[in-house]
Amino acid sequence: MKVRVRSAPSPTGIPHIGNTWTALINFVFARKNKGKFILRLEDTDRERLVPESVDKIFESLKWLGLNYDEGPDVGGPFAPYTQSERLDIYKKYAEGLLDKGIAYQEDGAIRFKTNKDGQTFWTDLIGNREIKFPNNTQEDFVLIKSDGYPTYNFANVIDDHLMEISHVIRGNEFISSTPKHLMLYLALGWQPPQFAHLPVLVGADRAKLSKRHGAKSALEFKADGFLPEAIINFLALLGWSHPEQKDIFDLNELIQLFDLKNINNASPYFDVPKLEWINGEYIRKSQNSKRQRKI
Repeated sequence: MKVRVRSAPSPTGIPHIGNTWTALINFVFARKNKGKFILRLEDTDRERLVPESVDKIFESLKWLGLNYDEGPDVGGPFAPYTQSERLDIYKKYAEGLLDKGIAYQEDGAIRFKTNKDGQTFWTDLIGNREIKFPNNTQEDFVLIKSDGYPTYNFANVIDDHLMEISHVIRGNEFISSTPKHLMLYLALGWQPPQFAHLPVLVGADRAKLSKRHGAKSALEFKADGFLPEAIINFLALLGWSHPEQKDIFDLNELIQLFDLKNINNASPYFDVPKLEWINGEYIRKSQNSKRQRKI
């Protein structure tokens, strides 16, 4: 299988470090499997859009060395990679579902008619677990809003298929949306990608790490004096362990050793003191290297 994965942030602000962790897992998985890492901007939430955050998304990934192969600012065979520039595409597929009688119009919006019989299930690559949902728990949902913009659930499926995404690696907060996505794949006659839902990062109080919960962005850590190598090293240790139980290793070593099946299903703790210790190790290594060059 040709491996193609994506990071798909919403430019509603600078992504916090939890989003960056997900991007890192996608990047490493792509590089490990000689695949492609794609950046896509999911900007359909027009009310919360923060235009200046787009450049910050680019800057964050590039500062950390998570260089994407395709994206809004580098192009690629499936451009555009920004959802607001793909409205005609979503409209075409929504109209196709209307023609099949699988979708219907209501209050100026287009809704998908979910199948209420049976169940929807998949084998998730994190923990190799089978996840099931009774279909009668899935309500009809909006595909295209009355303003002409697609919802996340619809645009996400269309883009992942057209951009040939092989593995969708994302946070487990999207598990409840996956039955809707699988129903859409079935209705459109498409083979779904494989799904891997990562555990949620938690803070010192064991509450979910989020922008509203004080989570910083990679660029804020940069401003505080953290080195990109230290951040990558620390993020790699969230939910994954080096086979030799090493705490210090670089991105190349991570790519060589990484296996998605070794990610722990439990929520990793974002241990700031450990990040500070790792950063100190990299600073000392850098200072020693400078001294040796002077000698």
